[in-house]
Amino acid sequence: MIKPKSQCYMCSEPATGYEHVPAKCFFPKEHRNNLITVPSCPLHNNHTSKDDEYVRGVIVSAAGNNKLSINHWRGDVRRSFIHSPKLFFKTFKHRNGNSFFHDRSRVDSVMIKIAYALYFHIYKKVWDSNLAPFYNQFYDDDGKVDIEVRFPKYKMIPDYNVYEGANPSVFKYQYLEGRINSVQNCLFKMIFYEGFEVLIMPVKDSSQTTTLILDLKDL
Repeated sequence: MIKPKSQCYMCSEPATGYEHVPAKCFFPKEHRNNLITVPSCPLHNNHTSKDDEYVRGVIVSAAGNNKLSINHWRGDVRRSFIHSPKLFFKTFKHRNGNSFFHDRSRVDSVMIKIAYALYFHIYKKVWDSNLAPFYNQFYDDDGKVDIEVRFPKYKMIPDYNVYEGANPSVFKYQYLEGRINSVQNCLFKMIFYEGFEVLIMPVKDSSQTTTLILDLKDL
């Protein structure tokens, strides 16, 4: 039951339910211990379920993930594609050699939604920032990894090697606080299936061409 006067984690509208972080569909049934939930309005909960399912298919099909990801692909994800061939063809419609071109804006929106929810879970307030995701498994046409192109100094970010999450083989995250674009803020590092890594940070321009200037000395 939702608590009285609860506000949505993303827009501060009155909450009518709870959103799992990440969505419950990311977690195989035997790996759903103590899932994070945040209060949510309808727009930022059930209305995004199709996007969550799409992004789950993109992530579990990525190279470098653990065996759990493969098993999830063979199980729930495969069944969802059988149930909805349209979803399968949307996910894997465009191919170039061994690579597929996915709907980047759709993936971004889900990653940003997860980051806003994690921030609310930790700080108990809406994150008043524009966010941009940087990926280690999405490539540009020249073969360079997305995060290397848009954030060349990402390897200089301190790694505390302390991750949160009750189901780390499916999802774990780390957050660091410091000055970003001259403002005190935080960033999130999220890892799905021990392989798919995403860095989420506040930026002045949340477009996909954003390059980031980070005050590393203050992290």
